[in-house]
Amino acid sequence: METKKRQIEVSTLLLQTITSICVSDIQGIKQISPRLLTKVYSLLQQEQRQSVIIQLDKEGMVTLDIFIAVAYDTSIPDACLRLQKHIKHEIEVMTGYKVKAVRVHVGGVYRS
Repeated sequence: METKKRQIEVSTLLLQTITSICVSDIQGIKQISPRLLTKVYSLLQQEQRQSVIIQLDKEGMVTLDIFIAVAYDTSIPDACLRLQKHIKHEIEVMTGYKVKAVRVHVGGVYRS
């Protein structure tokens, strides 16, 4: 995939926006703000410090890592599966990119 750096930045911003909307569509989960992420998160490069990490490979496939917290009374496996399917569907429909993987990292539980 030959693109200019500016196109990749726009694509990343669009994918982050779609992902954030998908999280807000699913009840019982929320994205974790960067200040709440674990010690491992602090090891990431500065430009990767978001609640969504996006990788585009040469074939145009997208891999996403998303960091969330789940409500205390919500089934974690069910919420993660619903989120994965929703993000994959929305990105493929809205952008035309193929989604290789959506990895959901649960960093906490909160009371709603």
